[in-house]
Order: sequence, then C-alpha cells, then structure tokens
Amino acid sequence: MKKLMIFAFLIAILALNCTTEEEPLVCHLYGRVIHDTTGVNDIKLKIWDINPYNVDQMRLRETTTRDENSTPGFFEMDSVCYGTTRRQGSIVSVVVDSTDNPGWPSQIWQPDVYGDIDTIILYIND
Repeated sequence: MKKLMIFAFLIAILALNCTTEEEPLVCHLYGRVIHDTTGVNDIKLKIWDINPYNVDQMRLRETTTRDENSTPGFFEMDSVCYGTTRRQGSIVSVVVDSTDNPGWPSQIWQPDVYGDIDTIILYIND
C-alpha cells in the first residue's frame, strides 16, 4: 500500500510538472555601442532572442544606434525575451553585420541579460 501511494504521488508530481506552461521572461534592453571611448551612431544591430509567442523559435529584430540625451551610440529594444521559466542564460545575441555597416567588421555578442530592465555596453572593433 505504501509503495502504491508513493507511486501515485510521483505520477501526480510528474503530471503537474508536464502541464506547467513555459512562460517567457522579458526585458526592456538599453545599451551603447562604443569604439575606443566614444559611442558610435548609425550602427545597424540585429538582436536575436526567443520568440515569446512561440518559445521553441528564435526571432530577429533590428535597431540602429543614435544620439540619446547627448549620448552617442545609444540603442534600446523593448520586450527582449532572454529566457523562459524552464530555459535561461546566454540566449540573446547582438550582431553587427559588415554588409549592413560598411567600415565595421562583423561581430557577435552574447550578453547576460536578466530582469525587467537591463543595460549592456558593446565594444566594437576596427
């Protein structure tokens, strides 16, 4: 009888765990692109993250760096999905593609993004 109760308890825990829906974790991301010590405007960034409407897929969105409050190199992206309740860590990628940004090399960053609001600084090479 005791074995049957333990087995039923384990099945109940498994059933509850399997039926829990995976919830996206979303962040409002701010940042700057810096070369040497100066921010760089007009850099086209591609931001890859999890698609919050279908967490099994990734999505691509683009933004361009600009001046914001006299700060060059500023960018922001709302609703960056940096993980889910089951999957977290190093999921967001920020890409500079040299075909979109003549004079700059292609680069990729995988910043640690967490929380409702986060700020990152990306150092771009020559």
